[in-house]
Amino acid sequence: MTGLPTYRAMLALVVLLLAAGAARADQLVTDLSEHQIAIRSNFTGTQILLFGAVEARTPGARALNRDVVVVVQGPNAPAMVRRKERVGGIWVNHDSVTYPDVPGYYAIASTRPLEVTAPAETLKALRIGIDSIDPGPAEARAIDGTAQVLMPEQETAFWKALIRNRQRERLFANVPGGVTFLGQTLFRATVDIPANVPVGLYTAKVYLFQDGVVVDTISSPLYIDKRGIERLIYRMAHSDPILYGLLAVLGAALAGWLASAIMGRR
Repeated sequence: MTGLPTYRAMLALVVLLLAAGAARADQLVTDLSEHQIAIRSNFTGTQILLFGAVEARTPGARALNRDVVVVVQGPNAPAMVRRKERVGGIWVNHDSVTYPDVPGYYAIASTRPLEVTAPAETLKALRIGIDSIDPGPAEARAIDGTAQVLMPEQETAFWKALIRNRQRERLFANVPGGVTFLGQTLFRATVDIPANVPVGLYTAKVYLFQDGVVVDTISSPLYIDKRGIERLIYRMAHSDPILYGLLAVLGAALAGWLASAIMGRR
């Protein structure tokens, strides 16, 4: 019967050691200024404020060796990028590559540039950074729709082109220095949300690095959705595209008839 108390004592000791280790590590406390963004017809973009604090393992410890990285992303969906070629003096779409799992929005803010925050291997493993996004296996198609096999350098060129497109649309962003400490423990970050952002569920994930090693992470949900008549139109377009198309045609015909009737009276 002595084995059971000994086992319990050892288990209690392990729990205490783990708890002590957790207590020694710096911890994050964060929140968002808002967890839901409504898109209406007059939506021109917005900003979300992420604020938080680092609970230091040693009271009064300086934050010189700490870095905070904020990653806001979502929702993932297939994305296609096409290569244009000049045919008969006209630029036309040619080969295409489709990636199955690309974030519709991906923004990073950090206290310092990522390359000095942590080793490249660590960032790659945590998928932190635009270059660390894993879009899934690429599917290449020729202009006639037949499958193609791309060389690694060709696939890289397509992926970089997609990144450039998303950056131009402000859907991919990297802001070194976007996280600022307000004193020794408090910090804040402001993330721009463009008007063309896709609707869906997002995550705002905060990483606390210490000497290049992650010591804590915390995630907060963010939901972006359409409201009012925009929400009705959006859902109809996706749930019943035939009805949506008919209504769009009828609306265009009605607008044309009204315009011609008004012009005819003048």
